[in-house]
Amino acid sequence: MGRVYASLPLTGPAAQLGRDVLRGAELGLEKEAAAELVVLDSFGENREEQAAANARRAAADEGALAYLGDFHSSQVLASAPILGEAGVLQVAPVATFVRLGGPTLIRLLPHDGVGAAAIADWLVGAGMAELLIVHDHDRDYGVSVGAMCSEAARARGLVVRSRPIWNAEEAWAADVGAADAVLYVGVAGSGAVGLWRDLHDYDPNLWLLGSDGVAQEWLAHELDDSVAERTRFFVPQRAPFAFYGYEAMALILDSIASGRDRAGAVAAARATRDRESVIGRYSIDEEGHTTTTAYGRLAVVDGALVWDR
Repeated sequence: MGRVYASLPLTGPAAQLGRDVLRGAELGLEKEAAAELVVLDSFGENREEQAAANARRAAADEGALAYLGDFHSSQVLASAPILGEAGVLQVAPVATFVRLGGPTLIRLLPHDGVGAAAIADWLVGAGMAELLIVHDHDRDYGVSVGAMCSEAARARGLVVRSRPIWNAEEAWAADVGAADAVLYVGVAGSGAVGLWRDLHDYDPNLWLLGSDGVAQEWLAHELDDSVAERTRFFVPQRAPFAFYGYEAMALILDSIASGRDRAGAVAAARATRDRESVIGRYSIDEEGHTTTTAYGRLAVVDGALVWDR
């Protein structure tokens, strides 16, 4: 029996989500006990180095046939080259950074460019004409994903302006101008509640949109009903994270059964076409990316995040 390594945050800020993914993976393994699961915590003072250490451990184990993880895109960037060199199948269930890649990497969530297109499509469908994009200063997330959103919205005919998040001394009302919507791309910090309330007070008809880094339960809990009604968050997943852990394990087990060794498992996973799964139908392209373009959207109801249909 071969081994499957799971590298997920089991302690630290993302522990709950990491454990959700792990529980899904364990349920997938219970259904078909065809491998031994080795669970590693990927949280650490330097989470990228911890992911690399976990990947090196899996690569050095001759009985290891696959690796489920890592959780954060920055960790996948660290672990993918190690696993690729060793020929170990890697299935990243929830990472979305657009430039992730490697000869043995499979990713189950659509990348950030797909999300930018989904946001633009929603804006057009909702009759928007002008959009202000505000992003944080993270070059790998806020800046880069904000640029993707700008490009996608302009391509669909919207008037788009983009700028970094305002500092405490800057006046923001003139920047909002006649925009129909403000899209914040970044991670929600302590000032997010105040920003949402101030923007709504400025124009109660303004749509307040956020990328997945803003889709936080604590933020939803703090929003007044009138603000919540004009708020939407866009996220790459369309189901709880446990579903993605389950499908990652199911794909791994099917690939191992078909391929029987490291190289065969990678080839089988990369050959996935029109797979029916708990996260919907998808194929895997030549880069190891899912072909699905379906994207999730969340609303805020009674202080909680709910799926917006």
